[in-house]
Amino acid sequence: MRTVLALAAKEGLLAAGHYRRALARTSFGAVAVLNYHGLRDDAAGPRSMPFENLHVRASVFEAHCRMLRETCDPISLDDWREAVAGRRPLPPRATLITFDDGYRSVLKIGAPILAAHDLPAVVFACSAPMRERRMLWFDAIAVRDGEAAVESWKARPYDEWRAECADGAPLIPDDHPCALLTPSDVAALARHRGIEIGAHTARHPILAHATPEQQREEIVSSRDALAEWTGRPVRAFAYPNGRPGVDYTSDTTAIVGGAGFDVAFTTRPAFARATEPVYERSRFLIVSDVTAAELAHRLAYAWPR
Repeated sequence: MRTVLALAAKEGLLAAGHYRRALARTSFGAVAVLNYHGLRDDAAGPRSMPFENLHVRASVFEAHCRMLRETCDPISLDDWREAVAGRRPLPPRATLITFDDGYRSVLKIGAPILAAHDLPAVVFACSAPMRERRMLWFDAIAVRDGEAAVESWKARPYDEWRAECADGAPLIPDDHPCALLTPSDVAALARHRGIEIGAHTARHPILAHATPEQQREEIVSSRDALAEWTGRPVRAFAYPNGRPGVDYTSDTTAIVGGAGFDVAFTTRPAFARATEPVYERSRFLIVSDVTAAELAHRLAYAWPR
């Protein structure tokens, strides 16, 4: 009951303009990087896809975008690069929208919403299942064995995981709710104003369980495929799963730097500050039950400065 009342109170505060006024008095002193994954149609029924908590409904995402445009200072990754280089300051409430994995819903549902609100974004994509038209390995395991089964596979050695999970994931049609972008979709998305394509490895492994050579292949092959499809250099990277010291190592960050990326993102939940390592930028995970009012509350009050 208290949760329901708290949510209702936050909705009322958003409608009354409270969060807009509160945020107008706030400076983040950093960047709030929002970490989305997929999106789903409002008409999709419950349990229509695995890990549906990572796929925000279209109307909720639209409400997020409207709130961010009205209360914050959305930036592109190029805007951030300009600030890092000292050519322009960051705005006081800098926010950056990112998507991991490369679900096709980002193009079909997300891109029109982003364009309607003139919002930039970065899309981190896994190239191998895109090229092969396979389901991402963790979605496939969740469908076959349940979502809880995925965690045990994340702890397996790279060779075993790849043979049993990544290379054996089923082929799916492009209209499947878990479908990834096609190579031509990636090119089309890259042509949208303000959208940058970044690398997310070839197959979404837990890099900490791979040798340096295997990590390099995952990282560089993703970079090269995406550059081929878009005709543009791929400069940004996001670590699969992304927990520092757990899902990747210092070897990984060295490989990322050596591969020519100029920034990389983790899933450490914090504002991304200038004092952070450039290859370990923080992000806040956004899941399906985060309403626009809840997101505004977190930006204004709940997320630690």
